[in-house]
Amino acid sequence: MSDVPDSLAITGHVEAVLRSVVAAPLPEQAERRAAEVKTKATFTQANQRSIWLIAEESQPWLVEVTAQLTFFGFHITRFDWDETPPHDASPLVVVFIPRDAGYQSAEISGIQRIGAQHPASQLFCLATPGSLTPMVALLRAGAEVIVPAEEQAHSVLAHILRLIESQKQDPYRVLVVEDSATAIAAIRRALSMHGIDNQAINGPEQLLETVAKYRPDLVLMDMYMPLCTGVEATRVLRQIPVHHALPVVYLSSETDMGKQVEALRLGGDQFITKPFNPVFLATVLKAKIERYREMLRSTQHDGLTGLLNHSAVKGRLNELLQTLKPEQDKLCVAMLDIDHFKSINDLHGHPVGDQVIRNLAWLLKARLRASDLIGRYGGEEFLVVLPGAGLDDAHTILDRIRRDFAALLHVSPGRTLQASFSGGVAAYPDHIRDSDLIEAADNALLKSKGLGRNRIERGAEKTLTS
Repeated sequence: MSDVPDSLAITGHVEAVLRSVVAAPLPEQAERRAAEVKTKATFTQANQRSIWLIAEESQPWLVEVTAQLTFFGFHITRFDWDETPPHDASPLVVVFIPRDAGYQSAEISGIQRIGAQHPASQLFCLATPGSLTPMVALLRAGAEVIVPAEEQAHSVLAHILRLIESQKQDPYRVLVVEDSATAIAAIRRALSMHGIDNQAINGPEQLLETVAKYRPDLVLMDMYMPLCTGVEATRVLRQIPVHHALPVVYLSSETDMGKQVEALRLGGDQFITKPFNPVFLATVLKAKIERYREMLRSTQHDGLTGLLNHSAVKGRLNELLQTLKPEQDKLCVAMLDIDHFKSINDLHGHPVGDQVIRNLAWLLKARLRASDLIGRYGGEEFLVVLPGAGLDDAHTILDRIRRDFAALLHVSPGRTLQASFSGGVAAYPDHIRDSDLIEAADNALLKSKGLGRNRIERGAEKTLTS
């Protein structure tokens, strides 16, 4: 076993560029996180900052992958294909980079062995040929993510960040609408056994109010209830735009196929008959919820960065502000803008410009809290919301990220470049409304640019307004 060295003997421009990235000191926050990882002697589950690279030392992709992952705070350990990693420590991800001959039977066997020894770890296979047969072989060996050879190595980081986000997602929430207390007890017991959070109401009377408060991912609806049928309750639910796509699954003793089809035609998503199999029920509900959440994600998140899009981040900010009290709560809003971005696109091309935007998005995700809001506000501009933070705290956090981003080398064909961003921060309750906060942060951003860019400026304080 050997840690990845600071430099590797590889040829050409990639060697000079990427060696400098690996040799450069880590940003202070990444160093702290790496130190935290090293202090843990044993692991009971996949370590959230530990990544293994299974690759030969001469592999050209190795330095680029290592440089990117290390910069974003992951602890990297490399093993040759012929080495045996330890059994008592499972990393978050195992990344496989094949030898020159590609994934042969020996490599496939190695992937299977490591997957069996570390079932909590995700297996990523890089440099895979873009044809069906070898990709199927890797999937059968246990690979969760396969990265075709033509893709750039930076896509590995995107996959890992998505993995971390998926592991942090909220538990599934199901609202049970059922008039039988016995049925409610059986259903809730089955859902709880499979890790699904649930709430129940014994009829449709409180359906709209409960959906608004509980915000379920799915409604599990009985067909026949005293006040109205489940189909009628679903049709009412569908009249409210925000609930138009909310999955509704009928759980009923109704066996008439014609009535089942009619129920689906009038707004339902699936029909399950009683008595139900708990495993089947949980599996169906989880699949429906996954697709529903993915649909919400595609409409609320930016395709390039995975961050909240313009309207979604403004909506979340407005929702958050409704819960705050000026006399006791704090919050900061920051507007960030990549400096001289048009010049980056003009000199290096739009694909490189896109990668600079992604790198800043990933850095913000890696350094900020799960409770913070991060949105791509437009083009190269970002909106960040820091609940509970005052101006001094927000300035310190964002200025550290600014320094780290300015130190990051972005690789483009034939050269490297560095980029920076400017920012402005405004605070609640100096500004109460979301529009006032954004305007104040934007004015502070303009001040940063006027003072030379690559800096964070505080917004002017303001007396409270209604």
